[in-house]
Amino acid sequence: MNQKWMRHEGQKWVEEKIITPDQLEQIVARYPDSKEIRKPAGILPVLASILIGVGILSFIASNWSEISPLARLGLLLLIMISFYTVGDMYLKKGNETLGTSLNLLGIVSFGASIILLGQTFHLTATDARLFVFWSLPALFYLFRDRHKLYIFFLAVLTIGGQLYSMGEFDSFSYFLFAIFLISIGGFVYLYPRTLEIWLFTIGLSIQAFLFVIIEDLNLLWFFLFGFALYTASMWINRTLFKRSFKRVGSLIGFAYAYGLYFTLTNEFLADLEFPNAALFLPPLILIFVLAALKKRNGSTNPPSWELLIFIPYFYLAKVADPLLTGLLYLVVMFAYSGFMLADGYKKESRSQINLGIVLFLLVCLMGYFNLAWAFMPKSVFFLIGGILLFILNAFLQRKKKQILKNGGPHDE
Repeated sequence: MNQKWMRHEGQKWVEEKIITPDQLEQIVARYPDSKEIRKPAGILPVLASILIGVGILSFIASNWSEISPLARLGLLLLIMISFYTVGDMYLKKGNETLGTSLNLLGIVSFGASIILLGQTFHLTATDARLFVFWSLPALFYLFRDRHKLYIFFLAVLTIGGQLYSMGEFDSFSYFLFAIFLISIGGFVYLYPRTLEIWLFTIGLSIQAFLFVIIEDLNLLWFFLFGFALYTASMWINRTLFKRSFKRVGSLIGFAYAYGLYFTLTNEFLADLEFPNAALFLPPLILIFVLAALKKRNGSTNPPSWELLIFIPYFYLAKVADPLLTGLLYLVVMFAYSGFMLADGYKKESRSQINLGIVLFLLVCLMGYFNLAWAFMPKSVFFLIGGILLFILNAFLQRKKKQILKNGGPHDE
């Protein structure tokens, strides 16, 4: 609990004579800044465990050739079992951070054992199966202990495994994707928490992006994924999923609008390829229909202006001047970020206002860059651009403070 925020809010309660100053102090005293107090102490055992594990594994690796194969197997098993045993011992004593860290080192040593034994017996990898097996003990401990460190570790393993599969075998591992959905997706669905849900949403987006890259699909299919993610936020009933799906999906849509504006207004049109309309438009129309139906049937869903960035204006470049299509994207981005700011001011949502300010400034920067770069001296270009952004940012921040001056840290 943040005592500073509680005191700020409590002063309003005192002024409105809801509570007395003494009662405010008693309330604040009940909720110490526990997270800030425990954070340094919780990090140290994790760092110590990592350093010890790295030291042991590097020592073994440096002397690997001098150890017989049977001794290698026994040594690796001993280290792995020792980490698991001591980790569970500390967990039983109530030391969750240290116990979890040691169990994680056991999982790391398990993966390192597979790699080193593979080198010993000259095994050749043909896919990312190593990461699949490596993920299994992490999956077990995640559902047994429900600690967030296992989620982060599984995210690193599954996404890192996909990158390895892409670099070494030029293939997408469906097994790793299934483990990602079962482990992280299943866990956050059963035990929803904000940080883990955001991790799942971002990880799912990375997996989808890697799939598009590895399967050599048109990049605009990832734009369709962003729209599907945004629409899913309207249909899902859990608030935490709504927030992350909506925000990430919207950012993907805005990023594509930003990139398409730059591409269409510069000399990169020859490199721009459109997806097959017969394959791309039907799912796009279906997602639009789902979004429209949900907006029509529910008043609590996002406003219609959020759909602006998901309209496929890029197809207009086939029948109209690409420059005009690019300028249309610029207008849409200005309108989108402006509506986001106005809606944030109305809702007094600090996070939405901050995001709206960032997006609005980015659009201004890109518009200024395209307009003035060709004919303005570069020193004057950067000087005027910096001054304009400072003035615009100061104005928007002042407006935000005026709107939120009577409130605390509002969220959506």
